[in-house]
Amino acid sequence: MPLRDRGMSSHRDQLFLLMVNLVALILHSTGSRSPNSKLAETLHRPIRSLTFPEESTLGIFVALAIPLEDPYKSISIADFFEATYDLPTNVTDEYLWLSDGRRRKRRSLDRVTLYQVIESKFDNYGYQGHECLLRAICETSEHSLLRHNGLIGDILHVIFTPTSSRHELLPQDILQAEVVGRNGSCSEYRPQCPVGLFDLIGVLG
Repeated sequence: MPLRDRGMSSHRDQLFLLMVNLVALILHSTGSRSPNSKLAETLHRPIRSLTFPEESTLGIFVALAIPLEDPYKSISIADFFEATYDLPTNVTDEYLWLSDGRRRKRRSLDRVTLYQVIESKFDNYGYQGHECLLRAICETSEHSLLRHNGLIGDILHVIFTPTSSRHELLPQDILQAEVVGRNGSCSEYRPQCPVGLFDLIGVLG
């Protein structure tokens, strides 16, 4: 073997022995602890949580604008709904650890309240709120088109289908309106309410 190759081989052997000694020294310094546990401790990261400044809230704003037929002006009727939720300011907030059942009890909006809001909106426009709500529920059950009209259709279907959520203490005439629509006839509700849900949004047109 040439002298140069023999010298390079000697350097490699010395480097290998040095690495072995370093590994042995590290293992000895850790005592009885295994290298895997030391590695796990080094790589361990505490669980991180996202908190928000004091009085932070999350708002959901939904607006619906219905254009009116006017050859000279651009006019529309607009209405909106808004929901606001408080955000956690620390990881020990009680709400984060509530069970699903207790969280449902803390919700401020249920179907009864929602229907009261819808009835008041109809009343504000000069219609009979309760009768128009019954017609909307009946027509939603009668026509399945809302289920095939994207996100807005899904939202309207859930709102105006009482049986789409958990059972609530709703008036019997509201539940009956869904049954009547499922049987395919909502004509009995039209005399009391001249405007229907499908007339407003124009899905059937």
